[in-house]
Amino acid sequence: EVYFKNLSKQKQKEVMEKNGNNQKLRVCVATCNRADYSKLAPIMFGIKAEPQFFELDVVVLGSHLIDDYGNTYRMIEQDDFDIHTRLHTIVRGEDEAAMVESVGLALVKLPDVLNRLKPDIMIVHGDRFDALALATSAALMNIRILHIEGGEVSGTIDDSIRHAITKLAHYHVCCTRSAEQHLIAMCEDHDRILLAGCPSYDKLLSAKNKDYMSIIRMWLGEDVKTRDYIVALQHPVTTDIKHSIKMFELTLDALISFNKRTLVLFPNVDAGDKEMVRVMRKKGIEHHPNFTAVKHVPFDQFIQLVAHAGCMIGNSSCGVREVGAFGTPVINLGTRQTGRETGENVLHVRDADTQDKILHALQLQFGKQYPCSKIYGDGNAVPRILKFLKSIDLKEPLQKKFCFPPTQSALAVDLGGTNLRVAIVSMKGEIVKKYTQLNPKTYEDRLELILKMCVEAASEAVNVNCRILGVGISTGGRVNPREGIVLHSTKLIQEWSSVDLRTPISDALHLPVWVDNDGNCAALAERKFGHGKGIENFVTLITGTGGYVVGRTDCSGFRLQYASKRDVKILTAACHPPFLDLPHNHVFLLAFSPPLQTEDLLLVEGMSMKKEEVVSAAHLIQAAKLGNTKADSILRTAGTALGLGVVNILHIVNPSLVILSGVLASHYVNAVKDVIHRQALSSVKTVDVVVSNLADPALLGAASLVLDYTTRRTY
Repeated sequence: EVYFKNLSKQKQKEVMEKNGNNQKLRVCVATCNRADYSKLAPIMFGIKAEPQFFELDVVVLGSHLIDDYGNTYRMIEQDDFDIHTRLHTIVRGEDEAAMVESVGLALVKLPDVLNRLKPDIMIVHGDRFDALALATSAALMNIRILHIEGGEVSGTIDDSIRHAITKLAHYHVCCTRSAEQHLIAMCEDHDRILLAGCPSYDKLLSAKNKDYMSIIRMWLGEDVKTRDYIVALQHPVTTDIKHSIKMFELTLDALISFNKRTLVLFPNVDAGDKEMVRVMRKKGIEHHPNFTAVKHVPFDQFIQLVAHAGCMIGNSSCGVREVGAFGTPVINLGTRQTGRETGENVLHVRDADTQDKILHALQLQFGKQYPCSKIYGDGNAVPRILKFLKSIDLKEPLQKKFCFPPTQSALAVDLGGTNLRVAIVSMKGEIVKKYTQLNPKTYEDRLELILKMCVEAASEAVNVNCRILGVGISTGGRVNPREGIVLHSTKLIQEWSSVDLRTPISDALHLPVWVDNDGNCAALAERKFGHGKGIENFVTLITGTGGYVVGRTDCSGFRLQYASKRDVKILTAACHPPFLDLPHNHVFLLAFSPPLQTEDLLLVEGMSMKKEEVVSAAHLIQAAKLGNTKADSILRTAGTALGLGVVNILHIVNPSLVILSGVLASHYVNAVKDVIHRQALSSVKTVDVVVSNLADPALLGAASLVLDYTTRRTY
């Protein structure tokens, strides 16, 4: 803790030096109504108490300046703040259009004020339409914005406004861990988010010991006792005005029936507020002996009233946020606060459509005492916010950056006979980053290199904004995918039998690991990213100079090796039941052609090969193109042989599609189709044979093991 305190002091010192030792941060605090002032006032007091760091400008607008809502600007003056500007921005009206016009009027008036004040930063609170006008004006005039209470969730248009202000704001002060996570999920920069708690809690948690009886008697009468009265505060829901007015009428009827002394506060400035006031007057609330109806109560006194009430009822955010600090029972009506974090003191009545439901809630809650809740703050928000303000570097670029969530990705490993490759593959099949090394000849060196490359790739994934879900490994030979063990490898990969790949890699990276043979991986790649997408039953064959690899999406595939160096050889291969749904050890025939392996017969004019260089399919293709008749004959013979093998597959497996992959695929496809046309049964002659369009099926297939693990039956 001492270390971080010293680090914070050092950072503040550096920021002061960057900004100029004598330069103060000019802060504009704009307040629109009684509710946001209760949150902003503690911050304003803190700023005012440190004149060596800050200059404070106060702008007042909105309902503060309207008599119907108590002329609440006076409490700002009583707190000894100089109001630099008063802006009349509320357009009188009872519908949504009046709110829109009020926003427009504020947007017209604010530019002159901001041009005159030239603040370094503007502090905006909450989710009111007035605050949206403030944030819009400041953002368009290149003024930094600090938004208080972003990231929270409620049930009205306020949600949309709050999140819109979040996107305009450069810095964020949130009250709860969930709100912080919401801001991060909205792509806001984590370094510009401060989890401070609610500023009003700084006052709430130190207010309970004051003389409260005189305040209670002043507002409710001399004969009222603590825990024997109700505070009611209900606002219109702008997305469903008619229903919210009806619910308010039912609430008043329930309160009249409940027959307890009740303090009723007038609603906020919103579409429908005048109609709610008319409902109050129609029911005679202002003259009822059990009711006291008021436009405004100073926040210090309001704290004492709710702290010692028998119950609070309505749909105000104050009920689900601040009142929890005292453990006072709360009845939250309707959907206006849906999504808010609440303590156990809050009883939600979402469907408050009858008087009996509300009356029953009053009977359940009235007079109870719950444990105090500190969900929204611990009483130390203001010091944190002031420290945060001091850390702002005005020389940093004004343009805010969004931190988009990481792309879900996989680490794909391809164990080939020559090369060892590791890649970061995104959910869309994009190879974000690829690493290639020569495949070592010994088990120890190979495993060490795999781990090294995987660790390097996992570290790089953070820099390219990728979240690694797991590791998929494609390797030649027979594999036990359930255990992640290579049972027996091909001759091309030495010392690679009975190898447990899953355990060491999973232990090193702390990630799940999947292992499968290259045939199945190729088929999986085609199913997720290639021609097999959306096709239930197809076969993939990887063609190369070492044999054919056969894979199918619902199988444990196998690799075929040639038996001799003759041009054509008929090979028998055992099939596993999952592949063909046939009894174990059932055999079928595949035609097979081995590669040309004699360098002397391969070389023609225009070609050159190093002595140590291994003959590859690329050499065979190049020789054929340069006129080597032997190479051309091998390709044609191999294509025909492969065609015979495909015919056998069609007759036994009956797939809907055959996909040829590998460097020789495009040279074989026409020969394969011709053999099918000549020799296959008529029922399978229509099965299409296509060349894979995937650039790297082995890596993409290994990635598919990870990206599709929740849906693959085998895993």
